[in-house]
Amino acid sequence: METISVISAWISENESVFSGMAALLVLSGFIFTALRYFRQSFAPKISKKSEVIESEKITLQKLSSPSPHPIQFASVDGLRIAFNTIGSAEETLIVCPGIVSNLHVAAHLPAIRDSMNALAEFSRVVCFDKRGQGLSDTVLGTTELEERYKDIGAVAEASGSEKFFLMGISEGGPMSIRYAIESPEKIKGLILFGTSAKFVQSEDFQIGISEKGLDALAESWGSGRARNTFFPSMSRNEMDDDVYKGLERLLAERDSMRQLVGYMKTLDVREIVPNVSCPCLVIHFSGDMAIPVRLGRALAENLPNCEFLEVAGIDHSDLAKSPEAIKAIHEFMISNS
Repeated sequence: METISVISAWISENESVFSGMAALLVLSGFIFTALRYFRQSFAPKISKKSEVIESEKITLQKLSSPSPHPIQFASVDGLRIAFNTIGSAEETLIVCPGIVSNLHVAAHLPAIRDSMNALAEFSRVVCFDKRGQGLSDTVLGTTELEERYKDIGAVAEASGSEKFFLMGISEGGPMSIRYAIESPEKIKGLILFGTSAKFVQSEDFQIGISEKGLDALAESWGSGRARNTFFPSMSRNEMDDDVYKGLERLLAERDSMRQLVGYMKTLDVREIVPNVSCPCLVIHFSGDMAIPVRLGRALAENLPNCEFLEVAGIDHSDLAKSPEAIKAIHEFMISNS
């Protein structure tokens, strides 16, 4: 009995300690239960989210996969010109691509895919690969502007586009300007994005790009150095550097790029720009590092009946990143339909 009394007395004296221990045990149990609930309820979701992010990562396999949009062919000068159609709106927008293109790659490369999908919300977008590029027939050497602009007419006819809006992107700008002058009855409006009437610098065109800069593009093609010029906003999580290098090689061999750069040096449609009779919209990103915005301004200043829109951005051809530009194109098409 004496022992029991001693134990009881000790418990009474240390009651606060036991209360604290009990509280700690209760708290530990609560934390354990909460952690188990979190693990069961949220961990699978986090895992699934990680899987989604991983699935959205761009790979060479994805880039080289067939386009979900059926490929068709137009005929001109004995060549097949590949094209496809996105969207089914009443108004048609034929898009003339930049320096190099591939319809399969374009369908999976976010910058191009998302831009075309945004335009397809309010237009029937017709995209094509110029002669000698992508899925179109190959040609020996580099064709000249006098031949290239005819690709637009062939695609228009094959796609059943009697009267349409024409959009020239980057190197596709001069050939679009030439077509608009040669076939004014076909064009409702001309949209020029990230382009110029002339690209290379000369004595009478000091604002142009230096020949050295263009040559560097060709000589470094396939090394990935052009990434920060063409797609500076594209994160490495979305596409790592090795995949980007593969993308360049997928689009063109270095020898082909040398020929294309050589062709760009010859382009100069400044003399015919004032002859464009259709309404025009020139859009340029203020921070475009491939084709500086000063070239877009100069082009717009010499185009009759032209609206110039400079939008914030550093990418060369990612319209999807600029709702303002997409809205401007939509309004331009509505007002000139």
